[in-house]
Amino acid sequence: MRFKLIAAAALALLAGCATPPPPAPGSAASKVVVMNKFNNVAIGAMRVARENGFLTVKVALNNTSHTNMTMYYRFVWLGDDGFPVADEESWKTLNLYAAQATFLPAIAPVPKATDFRLEVKTP
Repeated sequence: MRFKLIAAAALALLAGCATPPPPAPGSAASKVVVMNKFNNVAIGAMRVARENGFLTVKVALNNTSHTNMTMYYRFVWLGDDGFPVADEESWKTLNLYAAQATFLPAIAPVPKATDFRLEVKTP
């Protein structure tokens, strides 16, 4: 009886450690790559449009903690084949106040960009 109880507890722990399924292709979650760690920032809806031939993006962000924090981000602009079409951007800093919700705007540097990837991290 005791062995069954221990086995059931071990199985429950292993089930809790299961890897979540990957995000669906084309979804907002599939466009975000977390580099290092990314704590207390929720990424919400993404709006994508083409203005004057350039891809534009607005990403909703929300600081879920009750303290001010800093996050780092950069966009990677991709072409139809999924490969970068512009030079790699440098990391940019964004300060978020406690419980602040904001939008992160970006414009592709070249008109041949058709998709993007957002890379994020916190210190």
